[in-house]
Amino acid sequence: MPRSRFLLTLLVGAATLLAPAHAELGMDLMQNMEDVNKSLSSNLSLREAKGALADATELDGLFTQVESHFVARGDAANGVELSRKSRGLAQQIVKAVAAGNFEHATDAATELSRTCRTCHTFYKKE
Repeated sequence: MPRSRFLLTLLVGAATLLAPAHAELGMDLMQNMEDVNKSLSSNLSLREAKGALADATELDGLFTQVESHFVARGDAANGVELSRKSRGLAQQIVKAVAAGNFEHATDAATELSRTCRTCHTFYKKE
């Protein structure tokens, strides 16, 4: 009996470690993305290049995680497309800020916020 209990514990532990990559996106990740997006907006408004670059770069990384999540799900083509679009917009912001073009960066940030809301209409309630 102890051996079977050990094997069961081992199997449950392995299943936990190997859980599907498409487990739900954590609320912490989503909250972090929202906070960084707000910081980006503020930094762009204040023309704070260093902060805006850091925020846009962080958002690119966060959207990479979101994209991976939706790719792993296998049934979320809209999520994959929207996360890729968001990554592209974050990268546009980086380039625009680096070039000192805060107007273009602000336009891209506005489009990024719209893209986030669009994704939420598909997936937020899941």
